[in-house]
Amino acid sequence: MKPPLLEVSGLSHDGRGVARRDGKTVFIAGALPGEQVRCRVTRARARFDEAQLLEVLRASPQRRAPPCPHFGHCGGCTLQHLSDGAQLAAHQQQLAGALERIAGLQPGQWLEPVASDPFGYRARARLAVAWDAGARRVALGFRRGASRVVEPLDSCPVLAPAAGALIAPLAALIATLAAPGQVHELWLATGEPGLALGVACAPALDAPDRARLEAFAAAQGAVLHFGVIAAHGEEPQWTEAGPPLRYATAVDGPVLEFQPWHFTQANRGVNRALIAAVLAQLAPGAGDHVLELFCGLGNFTLPLATRAARVTGVEGDAGLLDWARRNARINGLANTEFVAADLAVAPAGAAWARARYDLVLLDPPRNGAAALLPALARLGARRIAYVSCDAATLARDAAVLCARGAWSLTHAGVFDMFPQTAHFESLAVFDRLAVRARER
Repeated sequence: MKPPLLEVSGLSHDGRGVARRDGKTVFIAGALPGEQVRCRVTRARARFDEAQLLEVLRASPQRRAPPCPHFGHCGGCTLQHLSDGAQLAAHQQQLAGALERIAGLQPGQWLEPVASDPFGYRARARLAVAWDAGARRVALGFRRGASRVVEPLDSCPVLAPAAGALIAPLAALIATLAAPGQVHELWLATGEPGLALGVACAPALDAPDRARLEAFAAAQGAVLHFGVIAAHGEEPQWTEAGPPLRYATAVDGPVLEFQPWHFTQANRGVNRALIAAVLAQLAPGAGDHVLELFCGLGNFTLPLATRAARVTGVEGDAGLLDWARRNARINGLANTEFVAADLAVAPAGAAWARARYDLVLLDPPRNGAAALLPALARLGARRIAYVSCDAATLARDAAVLCARGAWSLTHAGVFDMFPQTAHFESLAVFDRLAVRARER
C-alpha cells in the first residue's frame, strides 16, 4: 500500500516536520512546513506517530541542499536543510507559540532577533570516540540521533575551523595507539586566541600513548589535558590542567578564563550580543545590588559588576565558583560575591535569599528554575531578566511569575546561539507591576 500524502504544517521543538493524519499528529524527520510529503511511520504511540521521510512531492521554497555530507546521520544538526533566515523565523515562532500556549502570555515588546554566522561559530565541542577492534578503525564524531552509534566525521562545518581541522588527524592518530579503545571522548575548545584538546580515557593511557598525543598537541599549538572516566556514565576527572583559555564578554569588557570542560556559551559572537541585551534591559545603576542565579564562571556577573554597586552570584558547581572568583580578581572587580547553593531546590532560608536586591538575572539549565520562583517575590527586585535555552520551561516559569498579577512580561526575544540546530537561546524580561504603576 502506497504511503499517504501528508501536508506539513509546522516544525516541532526538535526540528521535525509536523503533520496530521486521521486526527493524529505525525512528526516527520527532515520535512519542512508547507511541504507535501510521503513518509513511513516508524513508531506509533497513543497520541502521536513518528515517521521517516520517503519523498518530498512539493518542496518548501526555504529548503536547501545541506552543506554537510553527514547531515541526516550525525545528531549534531537537524536544520541544515532549511535556509538560515527561515531557521531564525522558526525559532521566533516557537518562542511565541510556547509563551502563548503554555503561559497565555505575549510580551509587551519583541526584541529584534539576533542572528549568527551560520557556520564556523561553535567554539567548543565534546566528541565521542568508538573503537572497532576488528576493523582497527576509529569513529570520532557526534552520536547519531536517538542512538549511541558514533557518526565518524572528517570535519564539521559548524565548528570553529581551528577545532574542526583536528578531527581527521586525531581519528587517524588514535587508531595507531597501543590502547585506542581506552580513549572515549575528545573535548575541543577554542579561545581568543588559543586552542585546547581534552582527552578523556578509561582507564588512563600508558606513557607511550600519552607521549604521542602530547607530540600531536604540541605540533598543532594546542594545550593538552588528560582526564579519566572512573565509571560508565560519570564525567571525566581532569587530573592534569594546562594553561586556561580566555574569551572576551565585549570589545572592552571583562575577559574570562576557562578550561575546555567548563560550561561556556559555544557561540562567542551571539554570547556577546546576549550579554549586551541583558545589560540594556536590566540597566543596572551605580547604586544597584544585582542577584544572578546560575552564575557559572561569571559570564554575566562580571559585565554586570562593571555597572552595578554590587553583584551576588549563586551557583551549584563549587568548581565553577572558584573560577568565577578567579575571573573577578583578574578583572579587578571587587564588588562581586559568589555563593555556593543547590538551585534545584527552594533556598529554605539561605542568607542570600533573605537579602534585598534591585535586579535579578536567571540563566538556568534546560529544566528551568521552578524551585526558585516563589523566593523571587520576596527579594524586592524591580526587574527580572531570564535567559533560557528551552522555550517550554521558560514559558512554564513565566506563567508562574505572572500569575496573580505579580509580574508583567515586558520584553522577549530570540538569540540564534546554535544555527543549523533546533536549539536557541531566549531572553525574557519581567517588571514588578507595582513598580510600573508607581512609574506611571
